[in-house]
Amino acid sequence: MKRILALLLSAMLCAVNAAWAEEAPSQTVLIAYFSLEENAAYADDVDASASASIVATDEGRVGTTEYIARLIQNHTGGDIHSIQTEESYPADFDAVVDQNHQERDAGTMPALSSRVENMDGYDVVFLGYPVWAGSAPRAILSFLSDYAFAGKTIVPFCTHDGYGAGGSFSAIQSAAAEAEVLEGFAIPAGEIEQAGAQVTAWLESLGMPAAAETPIVISFAGIELSAVLYDTPEARQFLEMLPMTVAMRQFGGREFYGGISGDIAPESEGQLYFADGDITYCDQNNTVAIFYAQTDRPDLTMRIVSMGRVTGGLSALAGHEGGAEMTFALAE
Repeated sequence: MKRILALLLSAMLCAVNAAWAEEAPSQTVLIAYFSLEENAAYADDVDASASASIVATDEGRVGTTEYIARLIQNHTGGDIHSIQTEESYPADFDAVVDQNHQERDAGTMPALSSRVENMDGYDVVFLGYPVWAGSAPRAILSFLSDYAFAGKTIVPFCTHDGYGAGGSFSAIQSAAAEAEVLEGFAIPAGEIEQAGAQVTAWLESLGMPAAAETPIVISFAGIELSAVLYDTPEARQFLEMLPMTVAMRQFGGREFYGGISGDIAPESEGQLYFADGDITYCDQNNTVAIFYAQTDRPDLTMRIVSMGRVTGGLSALAGHEGGAEMTFALAE
């Protein structure tokens, strides 16, 4: 019976995917994740090797669950959302364990500070988290209680320290009873840097089509960044303008931005948060931006639309002082 149900759900997802290919694939997939790295009061110089919640990459440290979320985004081209609590968790993991037990025993639903403004626009929601005490963190249940998921497909994924998904998948099914919850993906935190092939195979087994991406190069001051543009209405409009040289200014230790000569007509609502590496467009001031670092100002005052991402050399932006004439061009 379970085998038949899984096949039926997979077939339903494949049918949804076929519709995405003809309509708006980039706007129907959301990858929402909860990461301790973004919700704990870690010091700036925390040793990534000393924490199972953090992994060091060429572009800086990221949470292990965020790492998997990025792999899913790279394949699907979906939008990404970081689930963040109003109150930070402790930096000491033993204290986190104690707090999680207290929240679980008291039935606490932590208040969230981040919100998905256009949840109605998504058909499939990938939902990621670390496994705590054999289940999903309580913040995941807060997220599920904050939105209506009737008619949507939820696909859980999790990182763990060797004991698997525990009861987290069934907990999500119970909390989102009106949604179709597919069998999820679980991986030990220590293996995520070699998880690319596993994630791709899992997504392909679900019938998830790979998003079309166009490789580009961003060059300035003798430096070249490799990047891709997504197959979205906004990115396609920007692509038609290339090659383009933009006078970019640095702002807030987190981004380079500059006005473009042409106009882009956005079709999506946009968002008030960013991820490192995002290439974005802001309709309010007709600017393109490259975000390179999370700071103490992660929330934005003007909505942006993600058009692509830098895939190599992002750290060069953090080391560059002042403005720069950046040329965006198709990769050869």
